Amino acid sequence: MDELELLKQDWKKQNEGLPKLSYDEIYRMILKKSSSMVKWIFIISLLEFSFWILLEIIFRVNGFAGEEAIEKHGIDNNVIIPYTIFYYSVIVFFIVRFYLNYKKIQTTDSAKILMKNIINTRKTVKYYVWFNICFFAMSVFSLVIYLASFTTFYQEQSDLETIPVKVFVISAIVSGLFFVGIVALFYRLIYGILTRRLKRNYGELEKLEV
Repeated sequence: MDELELLKQDWKKQNEGLPKLSYDEIYRMILKKSSSMVKWIFIISLLEFSFWILLEIIFRVNGFAGEEAIEKHGIDNNVIIPYTIFYYSVIVFFIVRFYLNYKKIQTTDSAKILMKNIINTRKTVKYYVWFNICFFAMSVFSLVIYLASFTTFYQEQSDLETIPVKVFVISAIVSGLFFVGIVALFYRLIYGILTRRLKRNYGELEKLEV
């Protein structure tokens, strides 16, 4: 008998001494883990929402994002307000969806329904992440194009620094891309970890249903 067979027999003997988990026990363990992950997704989205609100308040208090500061750069405040309302409305919608997903998973009573809820939760997170990345990217490029095309902001900067307008525009685009990249990395790290764990739980449920 070779060494591999001896190791297999030894492993089987060790397994015989371990307690066997029932279908319900395994399901409850997966349900608990999945519920915890979706709860964290909800909590993180709330913290993120609070962070952006707090940041905007700080900017406004310090005069960086108030009506006067915005109009100083030639930006119409009537455009910014609907833009801001739209963004926060969509974010609130996703936060509500995360909460509803959490409540659904909490009250799930079968592996099949739990699998379905996990899929729905992962889809919601994916849409949330893509919305934020696309929104930030579009905001950055829209702002650069607006300032370059409809205001004298870059021209004034160029006159003060004796640097070509194109350099300021390119610098703004590069800075914007860097900012969007940081945001994308944040979402990939935080939400990506949680959704990958949910995916593993889904795989375990698949095995349980076989």
